[in-house]
Amino acid sequence: MTGILIVTHNNIGKEMLKTAETIVGKCVATIRTVGIPGDLIAAELGRYADQIKSDIDTLDKGQGVLILTDIFGATPSNLAHYFANHHNVKIVTGLNLPMLIRIINYDEQSLPEMALSAIQGANKGISKEEDGLSI
Repeated sequence: MTGILIVTHNNIGKEMLKTAETIVGKCVATIRTVGIPGDLIAAELGRYADQIKSDIDTLDKGQGVLILTDIFGATPSNLAHYFANHHNVKIVTGLNLPMLIRIINYDEQSLPEMALSAIQGANKGISKEEDGLSI
């Protein structure tokens, strides 16, 4: 089973996960969250990097880990990308509730399939094709 790691500012990921699990009515054991303080000082960066690496190692049971982050280029995303070259991970940024609900509903997918499902869930959850707003 593909592991899922949510890395966001503060407790956004944790709260979003609780909300998604309540809506879907299902908890997924292979999901972990890491909350990076918005006012993180450089001296504490290593602690969060270690936590992300540890969670990737714990979640990867041979199928890889999908990492979801809130903002591309921000500290949570940058920390996730730091480990991307050394582990079997895919990273999707722009975490939103429709994305997370899709992932919970399709938690048996392979890593590439799950990454695509995350992107599709996010896109379809914020626009309507018939309005000509989707890409």
